[in-house]
Amino acid sequence: MSPPAEPVQIGPQRGAWFAATILSLGYLLAFADRTVISLLVVPIEHDLQLSDVQMGLLQGTAFALFYAGFGLPIAWAIDRLRRNSIVAGGILVWSVMTGLCGLATGFAPFLTARIGVGAGEATILPGATSMIADYFPPAQRGRVLGVFASGIYLGSAAALIVGGILLHYFSAHHLRLPLIGAVAAWQSVFLAIAAPGILLAIVALWMREPVRLTPHRPGFGFLTGFTEAGGALVTHMIGFTAIAFASYAATAWLPTIFIREHGWTAAQIGLRFGLVVLVIGPIGSIFGGWLADRLERAGRSDGKFLVGIIAGVGVIPSAMLVGFAPGAGLAFVGVLPVIFFTSFVWGVAPGALQEIIHGAVLGRVTAIYTAILNLVALGLGPLSVAVLASMLGANLGVAMAIIAPLAGLVAAIAFALGRGPYRARRAALSQIIKH
Repeated sequence: MSPPAEPVQIGPQRGAWFAATILSLGYLLAFADRTVISLLVVPIEHDLQLSDVQMGLLQGTAFALFYAGFGLPIAWAIDRLRRNSIVAGGILVWSVMTGLCGLATGFAPFLTARIGVGAGEATILPGATSMIADYFPPAQRGRVLGVFASGIYLGSAAALIVGGILLHYFSAHHLRLPLIGAVAAWQSVFLAIAAPGILLAIVALWMREPVRLTPHRPGFGFLTGFTEAGGALVTHMIGFTAIAFASYAATAWLPTIFIREHGWTAAQIGLRFGLVVLVIGPIGSIFGGWLADRLERAGRSDGKFLVGIIAGVGVIPSAMLVGFAPGAGLAFVGVLPVIFFTSFVWGVAPGALQEIIHGAVLGRVTAIYTAILNLVALGLGPLSVAVLASMLGANLGVAMAIIAPLAGLVAAIAFALGRGPYRARRAALSQIIKH
């Protein structure tokens, strides 16, 4: 049996929600595979003799560099070729490379495997953004992308909860592999987390390829589509990247902060933090999309930027509470609004791009946005916390409570400045598409 070969007309299209489900599951697995390392910092550092700075490189920088590097050529293909096949291939690549993280015996092979994870995951956001734009009308995209983006938190929660359970299990029941022998508990967790992606990669081939509602225009190149958006695109990228910076700077180190500074075990923080991410993350993501759609129906064409301002302002006091609270209980209370406010933007950000970028170049512009977000936010967010803590001689919690609020402030300012250009660009693109 072979997957469907022909694109299907949409409006709403047949198979749209099936595809949205597969894409959301793919995003879920992507974040499970990239996030589980945050739970395993302590045993990885112990077994491989790594420093916090090296772990910062593995958690963010290595992943982000090659996520960004592969993003543009992949997005070029997404703008022209069959998107379902590209996404399916990406799922397979990052799943296999996550498994190879579990076989790493030193910093160099671990770094190489994380590079491969980043390269594979570069397919999912541009592919999903492009396909959803052709599957659903603008008034539905906020909710759809909110559901899609909830995969960030469902995947992160799965990594923490399931990862904690698996770590406990494999600590007592050592896994032995043919030709390799016994592997450490943290290595077994990577292998187990990687496995579901291989099956999903096969299922993803059965997504129907939607007809492109804004096909390639003669004489309309990538640079034209990119530069036409002007100040709206610049402030979009600054604002959403800053929110992501705050998110990654906080969440990459939260398990380690509670283990080192509050005496919790990996299983305790994995379960508790995982449950918060599981519940609060999707609520925030879907609420952010719902709020953006509500503002859209109320005639606020800058609604997605207004949602961004709320997120930026909200993260400031909550991140400070986590880092400066005198006890574990109060610090953990601060974790809830950190996750809630940073989760607002993950579905809103690609939805905002759909409204200011012509569909003929949407995949590539999304890749540029994703590259910048990952290079700056994921590449530097976790690393900046480790470096600042080292420079100040402070603990990781204090460093996080400085870095994340500053990023939230930058985001709020960028969105406030970008509201006018965003409204103007939306109106201009609407006229272009009509003609």
